[in-house]
Amino acid sequence: MIKDMKSLIAILLVMSLSAATAQDKQSKRMPENVAIWAVQARYIDPIVRVHYGGDQRFKTHPSLNDPLGRNPTKEDYKRLENLFLNPGTLISVFSGGEKLGTATVREGGFLDQDGGCMDLHTGITYNGPGNPLLAANTTTEIQGHISMRRVATSAETSILRNLAIEWMTEYGLDRQLLQQATVGQVTSTILRKEAGYALIGRFDVISKRSIHRLFAVAEKVQEQYTLTLANLDIQCDVEDGTDRTEWEYIDQLDVDNNGIDELITSSSHYESWNYAVWRFSPKGNYWYKAYEGGGGGC
Repeated sequence: MIKDMKSLIAILLVMSLSAATAQDKQSKRMPENVAIWAVQARYIDPIVRVHYGGDQRFKTHPSLNDPLGRNPTKEDYKRLENLFLNPGTLISVFSGGEKLGTATVREGGFLDQDGGCMDLHTGITYNGPGNPLLAANTTTEIQGHISMRRVATSAETSILRNLAIEWMTEYGLDRQLLQQATVGQVTSTILRKEAGYALIGRFDVISKRSIHRLFAVAEKVQEQYTLTLANLDIQCDVEDGTDRTEWEYIDQLDVDNNGIDELITSSSHYESWNYAVWRFSPKGNYWYKAYEGGGGGC
């Protein structure tokens, strides 16, 4: 009787574990396509379409695609609206990689073609806590984590500034000129648990002939901060800024559920803007641009 009881308990345990495993796999199954949006006030702007595939073949390394494609037409915008932006659709909203709750698509995309410019603004309704920075057309699949994002301290800002000066000096800029450079708001956040707090910001060097802008990420490597991302843009048209590119950190989100957040940035240009998604390379110990697209403008 006791042996039968033990056998029964063992069988029930195996069944419960199998059910839990199956439920876990089912809960982590991703939609074939996930759209990621930048949240601006109560509107969302398209960043990227993450493709996992109907059979989940690309779940580990999903492909990143422009939601509108190159040189989008009015039909491309309408197609995107019909696919992801039907009124009443629930979307998840995030800040610092943390899921804040769900928002509701209030209205379809608004297409502005004034002067040949195209822009897609979709209104959402959100009454939850916090200030959403990103959104995704999922409700449970991207679970997020507790946000560790904050404004960097003065000491952290100094660390990033000094590293930027070192990098720019090696690049060839005059050290005296670099002392007059400016650092915008620096964000401190955890992108990778093993690296501690990352420092994210931009270092601008303005001279009479050009503007050098270094978008940088500093992380601890063997207990010492070093730049794991250094992306330099040079503006030569100082007067009109027709070749201007200004990178800004938007937020972070683990879109492929691999435990490492992707870094999401925006870049402003003369008459347009777009976005980029950066992934971390463990082998090279640096961030690389895995995708650039989305946005709008002329």
